[in-house]
Amino acid sequence: MDSSNEKLKQQLQTLQKQQTDAELSLDMLKREQNERIWLEEDFERICYEERESLELIREVWQGDQARNFGYYLEDLQADEKNKWRQTFQAEEEKRQEKINTYQKNIYQLESKQQDIQKELFQ
Repeated sequence: MDSSNEKLKQQLQTLQKQQTDAELSLDMLKREQNERIWLEEDFERICYEERESLELIREVWQGDQARNFGYYLEDLQADEKNKWRQTFQAEEEKRQEKINTYQKNIYQLESKQQDIQKELFQ
């Protein structure tokens, strides 16, 4: 019985270590998620500043060529913004999948620990 209990205690310690590791990884992913949100806010601010600069260019320059160049720059900026958004969204989806996986893993580890603890105390 003692060797069986010892084996269960070792399994419990192993599961607790795995849970701690999973929780640390989950925290790291959440920090990355927060950092990405800040980056996206910075990106939005930069896009706003670019739009204002394009408006200024259109106002300062005269003639059709100047306006066309302004529209061209605006289109370039819109394309760049869309690419960045798609990249942000793809990264966020991957990160969210990882977070969900870690949360499931933590739940399973907690369940196993509870089962072992029940077995130990019987």
